[in-house]
Amino acid sequence: MIKIQITRSLLAIATIVLLWSVPVMLQATELRPLVVTGIALDKVTVSHPTPEYPRVALQLGIDGNVRVTVKVQNGNIVEASASSDEPMLRYEAQQWIVRCWKFKPEVSGVFTVPITYKRHA
Repeated sequence: MIKIQITRSLLAIATIVLLWSVPVMLQATELRPLVVTGIALDKVTVSHPTPEYPRVALQLGIDGNVRVTVKVQNGNIVEASASSDEPMLRYEAQQWIVRCWKFKPEVSGVFTVPITYKRHA
């Protein structure tokens, strides 16, 4: 009798674990947008002006590299994030891309835009 109860308990536990793991497996197979770098900007954008050097950063002598990641759906920017060691450059680059760049209506995906801010000596 005890063996049957143990077997039923193990079977119940195995069933619960299996059912809990199914949603996790489905999320893992979900399609993600392709991250694209190295594409000619003319192929995906209508307008892509070069960002201005932030005045305050220029006055303070701040240089640096920024990588702006932009998620685009049907030509519209739906999300943008930036990474850099310099918070001021990071913020300004992200805002510049969101305000000034226009993507072609048929474009969807995730694009990484490298920007270098360097003062001329």
